[in-house]
Amino acid sequence: MGLARTFRNIFVKKNIDIVFLLLLGVVASFPLEKINPIFIFILFLTQMGYLIYYRKVEFKTSFFLWSLIALFSLNFFGLFYSEDMPRGFTIITRQISFVLFPLFYALYRIRKISILFKTYIVAIFCFILFCELETLYRFFYKSNVFPLNLELFLSYRYTGAELTKVIGVHNAYFGMYITFSNVLLISFLKNIKKNYKILLLLLVIVFQSVFILQMVAKTAIIVNTIIVVFSLVYFLIKFKKVKFLIFLLALVLSLGWFSLKHLYLPLNRIADRYAELRNGDSTNRDTRAKMWKSAGPIIKEHYMIGVGTGDVENLLHKEYESRNIQSRSNIHNQYLDYLMRFGVLGIVIFLSVLGIAMYTAIKTKNYVYFCFTMIIIGCCMTENILSRQWGITFYACFNYLLFMSQKTNK
Repeated sequence: MGLARTFRNIFVKKNIDIVFLLLLGVVASFPLEKINPIFIFILFLTQMGYLIYYRKVEFKTSFFLWSLIALFSLNFFGLFYSEDMPRGFTIITRQISFVLFPLFYALYRIRKISILFKTYIVAIFCFILFCELETLYRFFYKSNVFPLNLELFLSYRYTGAELTKVIGVHNAYFGMYITFSNVLLISFLKNIKKNYKILLLLLVIVFQSVFILQMVAKTAIIVNTIIVVFSLVYFLIKFKKVKFLIFLLALVLSLGWFSLKHLYLPLNRIADRYAELRNGDSTNRDTRAKMWKSAGPIIKEHYMIGVGTGDVENLLHKEYESRNIQSRSNIHNQYLDYLMRFGVLGIVIFLSVLGIAMYTAIKTKNYVYFCFTMIIIGCCMTENILSRQWGITFYACFNYLLFMSQKTNK
């Protein structure tokens, strides 16, 4: 009874209610594709119950909110000329979080956004640690290949999808989550006074960045490296942390040397991807360059309003077959996907949403929102992140929340 009262007092003091606790559950379970939707469903159901019971509605709208609703509404518009209706309705159902989260934040006021971010950081770190420990266990106790050395541990048997298969998350999306976690850790840098905490923060960022390398999440490796290196150098110079800047540079050089000497797989994959993009059709593999080129005829024929919400996959796969591409995956490019699905209208609205977010982040000097938008822009180049639950919920949960916060980071 005393323990329950203690927790209740803490929750009252921190302005934490059951809705906020459920939201913490959402951000802590992004990598878990089966558990995350349960938290989301209970969250919205509970919030609806609160609204009905208390009958207090303070709905704050914005032009950005209506822009997000317009982007989601394209799915309904696309049904009118879509032949594969079941597929279209499946896409609408999958993307419902895209509009529900902005509506949720327009009704619910989060007073402790830092608690939300810290919960996310801790959850991502725990997932990383769990994956590393499980991989080490498999390496030392389950391996049927010898000798057990560093080269074997960093081979394809224990990296890439093998590294995260215990939690079942796609490495491209998990790399996106980790990069955003690193951004949040960097954003806390200006409030840290004690040197040992700064050192600990830098080591955590490096550890998480090495994990992205182990996952061979190519886009995440590039985006994380650019954001983390430039951000840390900027903040350490700004706050006159010269010793830590020297330590960071030494750490980066050491990590670079280690990567060149031992991390052949991720570096070779990045080099191969660059070569594929440069060579285009002159390779026998089903490359992204070939897939992207397959979208050309579809876009050219339906450039105004696209082919509809549910017809992209069927038409794209037919185009794959005509070009001897064996893959039956999506286009792996969110921009091309919107162009095929909704034509010029769709891509204009999508780019407008990204543009408004970027403009807001720059205008309010919101470092976290700026980096979050950059992560989304970069990942959309190589993944249909708004076609998978891992991407939709991540974007929907943080995008409008960061827009609403609009905290100036000077």
